[in-house]
Amino acid sequence: MMIKRLVILTALAISSAAVAHADSISGFFSATGTDSFTASTLTFAPPQNSVVAGAIGGTFATYLTDGNPITFATGPIPYSQGANTPPAIQLFSTTEAGETFGFTVTNFNANLVTGTPSTVGCLTGNTCLEITGMGTFTGTGAVTYTPTPAEFQFTSQYVTGQTVQHRSLSSGPVWSDSSGSLVANSALN
Repeated sequence: MMIKRLVILTALAISSAAVAHADSISGFFSATGTDSFTASTLTFAPPQNSVVAGAIGGTFATYLTDGNPITFATGPIPYSQGANTPPAIQLFSTTEAGETFGFTVTNFNANLVTGTPSTVGCLTGNTCLEITGMGTFTGTGAVTYTPTPAEFQFTSQYVTGQTVQHRSLSSGPVWSDSSGSLVANSALN
């Protein structure tokens, strides 16, 4: 298993003012950290060193600041290429200014790809794990926000020349979230 730097994690929550509740989560943030992946598992590297990094907007901007820690799920997270339905597990949480935001994945598609000049979030020649799907943001603490459906995209990559190690997938629930770039669009609530 090789360890590499998360490219970027971006979470984006969007609510429609016409039908959104006053306590829905909206906005976006980015993060960075370290993980490793094989052809069937993803592991966020201990110690947890992921942080909010870069642009922050909407509800998240009220509470989060650049450099705030993010805690990801621990242990190997199994996935299979293609469609996955995970067990109910919170992928990550971050707490600051009296508010804790959590993100739980509900379903996703995972693919190992080789980067090309047109591949977003994966450098040319690198092997990347790309995951897109649906999940839910929660917010508790200073305000208890309505759980807000979200759509996400997440990417992690090995640098050119590193070999992705293959493991057989054990039986049981399969879920995943690739590390690197996560974009979560919160849907109408």
